[in-house]
Amino acid sequence: MANGDMLTEALRRHFGYDAFRPGQREIISRLLQGKNVLGLLATGGGKSLTYQLPALLLPGVVVVVSPLISLMVDQVQQLRASRKIPAAYLNSTLDPADARQIMRDIGSGACKLLYVSPEKLQQSAVQETLRRAGVSLVAIDEAHCISQWGHDFRTDYLRLPDVIEKLGRPPVLAVTATATTAVREEICRLLKIEPEDVVALPLNRANIAIDVIAADSEAERRAQVMAAMDSLRGPGIVYCSTRQAVEALAAAYQLDGKKRVHAYHGGMNSMERMLVQTQFLRGELDVIVATNAFGMGIDKADIRYVIHYHFPASLEAYAQEIGRVGRDGAPGYAALYYVAEDLHIHAHMLENEYPTEEEVARFLRLLNGDGSLPVEMLAAAEIGEDMARLLFFYAEQSGLLKEVAVTREQYRYVLADAPPDGEALQVQRIWQATERTRRQKRQKLSDMLRWLEGSGCLRRELNRYFGEEDQSYSLACCSRCGLERSPYLEDTPAAPPSQRDTIWNLREALARLLPNRKGGKGP
Repeated sequence: MANGDMLTEALRRHFGYDAFRPGQREIISRLLQGKNVLGLLATGGGKSLTYQLPALLLPGVVVVVSPLISLMVDQVQQLRASRKIPAAYLNSTLDPADARQIMRDIGSGACKLLYVSPEKLQQSAVQETLRRAGVSLVAIDEAHCISQWGHDFRTDYLRLPDVIEKLGRPPVLAVTATATTAVREEICRLLKIEPEDVVALPLNRANIAIDVIAADSEAERRAQVMAAMDSLRGPGIVYCSTRQAVEALAAAYQLDGKKRVHAYHGGMNSMERMLVQTQFLRGELDVIVATNAFGMGIDKADIRYVIHYHFPASLEAYAQEIGRVGRDGAPGYAALYYVAEDLHIHAHMLENEYPTEEEVARFLRLLNGDGSLPVEMLAAAEIGEDMARLLFFYAEQSGLLKEVAVTREQYRYVLADAPPDGEALQVQRIWQATERTRRQKRQKLSDMLRWLEGSGCLRRELNRYFGEEDQSYSLACCSRCGLERSPYLEDTPAAPPSQRDTIWNLREALARLLPNRKGGKGP
């Protein structure tokens, strides 16, 4: 049987599909030849299949690096339930007993597909277990995180090339939906991907109409968005930049709106997030009001619209979030409501994400010859988790530390034998390194504002940002080219759900997720 026919037969047997989506076959064929590959597939383009199918065809373990715990959990549950694929995940949420069992499963060959956070993959015990089991492929999801030019640069991703070496240099698949030319080039350089092994599909989603709507005040925007939620044909997602805005909008709509709506953000406990996600996937909720914590890996093809209550911090984030609309190919609608004061939200977040010189100095004073730093001590010094990871990474890059390991309770590290400089110079070096990353994010924010406040076609300018010229569209282009909104509206407004209906749906969802639970009263 020819290789192409073999792949199609494997696709049909394991996943029930008769044909690959564009780009999938090309990526998988290269991986099976032992090549490193960069796959640039638009959101909803089927990235997960490009490493899930090879996991069934290759010996050993396929390792999937993902920064999103909710995505790991969701995909592993789906693979176990519907595909019968022996999959597992390793991240900081597991208790030690569960983590040890998964390590045993890897060692015994009972796990074919392992989802792992980049932080967990730094641990020497995990690396040694994987090395002994034999890794046939490392797939790096959200691969733009490895690039300092990306909108979501994460220091733990930069350690991945060294980890891949320690695992025996298996083939590497890097996949992302959003990468500028500079990001693509850096991914290829760091992961040793040849230009001919880049499989890039167009970013443009022709079936999505793009709408930008200016509002004069917060009150006006709130009224406009709530009216849109009432009238737009769903299901839909409304994105807000803060948890407070999510909760306020969802609560206001639940009082006055006509549809079934729930909030979703990272501050909710994992069970509640799972319940809300399950309800949305099953059609028991019409709209999710969420931060960007919602949406990655959500397999729902019939989402008809995305509303941005606040503008995102980058065009990459915007393209990724509107890409969740209309994966079934039917017309979709993306509306962004713009109040100029929203800039202050992003400016505040940016200032708090990166350290001041004083915070760098405070961090360095905490380091000692003991080689451990409890998370609680960092928190007491007002250094949060994300900032701590950044500081440890750049302290290692500057030569102050030789190695760093992270657990839920503490950071373990080895001080350099001879620190390269005095404290003042060390502070300057580390602070300047973090400032480079902060400046890059400021530039992303400026690019977003320039797109919002420009005068040209929104679709054309968005795609040009990613180095593409395609601006084709099916039903409508954008509000600057002229946009009739009526085709995206409901024919008949939905009846308002009762509070009792909402509670009953939550109980049903909980019963499905926890079938052995008896007498539950719901969340």
